[in-house]
Amino acid sequence: MQWLTFICFILLSAGLLTLFGVHASDFFNVLSRRRAITLTDELNTLLGTPAKGFFARDYEIEQILKDTGRDEQFTLIKQASVILFAVGAVLALLINNIFMVPILAIGFSLIPVWYLRNTAASYKKHLNEELETAISIVTTSYLRTEDLIRSVKENLPYINEPVKTNFETFVYEAEMINANITSAINSMKMKVPNRIFHEWCNILIQCQADRGMKQTLPTIVQKFSDVRVVQSELEAMMQNPKREAITMVFLVIANVPLLYLLNKDWFHALIFTTPGKVTLAICAAIILFSLSRIMALSKPIEYGGDGA
Repeated sequence: MQWLTFICFILLSAGLLTLFGVHASDFFNVLSRRRAITLTDELNTLLGTPAKGFFARDYEIEQILKDTGRDEQFTLIKQASVILFAVGAVLALLINNIFMVPILAIGFSLIPVWYLRNTAASYKKHLNEELETAISIVTTSYLRTEDLIRSVKENLPYINEPVKTNFETFVYEAEMINANITSAINSMKMKVPNRIFHEWCNILIQCQADRGMKQTLPTIVQKFSDVRVVQSELEAMMQNPKREAITMVFLVIANVPLLYLLNKDWFHALIFTTPGKVTLAICAAIILFSLSRIMALSKPIEYGGDGA
């Protein structure tokens, strides 16, 4: 019987790890000081393309935390994830349910990861809003003056962080360091991980050789508005399903102590027998999967164009 239980535990663990896209190397990456950064990671971050995988977004999230002045949290939260992984496994062993070990371990370890990704999602949403305002007013001025530096300078008081610093740096570089506007635009472009902004910068570069290209700039600005409208509609659509899903999760968890009050024999069968333990493990796995999907659907929409 113990061998059967062990085999079921291994199969359940492998299934959960596969479901969440976790590889054995991911745990070693978390334990190490930092994962080796690849060219793909840097390119995805520069282009604003979301990476896929359990810890594949480490570099993107680390850069966002640096931009918001919280880069010291990155290592601490990754270490907390490993500690909570062990806490979840020990908690499952304390209740004598080996089937719950991988579920509680993964569930507890995901809490800091979800916090990081929620922070990144909030930052990117705020970044998109400020970018839309910034490039809209700069475009309006540029269509009127055909002088990019002047257009940026006269609108700096109306541009907010986190994009204001990038525009200030652009003006300083163009006036004090390098008179090559194209180089200054490229430098500003690479500091903002947004594909629509990259496209806007590319059009500005083309405008340096062909002033007629400036008429396409409002079209790029409109893409930000389109993304914002779709984001608002998606949030409205997801509000009720998210509320219902969270309510159902609460009811499922609350049924366990409620069963103790209603029928102690059923409660003991659920907690102390093998079929009951398997049932609890299945319910916990479904809850974990539901919460992970809710977090995945709560991230900001990314523009799906060709980008830069």
